Amino acid sequence: MKIHLVQLVVETELSVNSGKIKCVLAGVQAGEWVVFPEASLSGYFPDDPNYTSRLNAAEIEQAIVEIHDLVRVRGCFCVLGTARQSKGSWENAAVVLCPTGPAETYAKIQLSALDAKHFRPGPFVPVYHIDGVRVGIQLCRELLFPNQWAQLRQAGVKMVIHLNNAIKPHDAIWEHVLITRALEHAMYVCSVNNAAYPQELTSYLVAPNGSTLLKAAPQTEEVLTTNIDLATVVQNVGERSDF
Repeated sequence: MKIHLVQLVVETELSVNSGKIKCVLAGVQAGEWVVFPEASLSGYFPDDPNYTSRLNAAEIEQAIVEIHDLVRVRGCFCVLGTARQSKGSWENAAVVLCPTGPAETYAKIQLSALDAKHFRPGPFVPVYHIDGVRVGIQLCRELLFPNQWAQLRQAGVKMVIHLNNAIKPHDAIWEHVLITRALEHAMYVCSVNNAAYPQELTSYLVAPNGSTLLKAAPQTEEVLTTNIDLATVVQNVGERSDF
């Protein structure tokens, strides 16, 4: 499978973010996967007390519909982050868009203190079946909760897509955690971050053996692309011959 990691600056304006996403999707081919950062559509500014009250739920839903229409036209697979309203409450969500079928949503469970001021936590950790592959999704600080990653691997997940919005300089230490999660569970980890200043932790694709296949430049909008073979991921971590 060909996968594109889209590291971009997450802006405050929905229309600007939507435009960036559509611009990337317009250039991809059928069967390719495209991954964008946490809240890459709505914007992510939880330190603003009025963050979610400034968001327009109807405009976000319309933007998702338009992006999904483009995904159908291109025949690709897309995972993007956005604040999304559900049953009257806001969730910090990842939206999975496929050429066929409805949009699916994962709501972040492990909320930071800032997140909790705006969002309600999701109910459970699902497994997504995308193009015949079992995929897990985690958001930002959920990288630090290994039980959720172990749960996904035990469910047969071969890749975890990690949507990130960690731009403080001390977040750079998380690079080692990304490698650890890939290595300990013998699976691919695809982590895509916001490129906004003062970002030092960038975007990564880490192989099951812990090697870094892709790494973005800091504070740079760029699309990183490679081909990976998920068939090489063993079904059971205990089957590995390199332990």
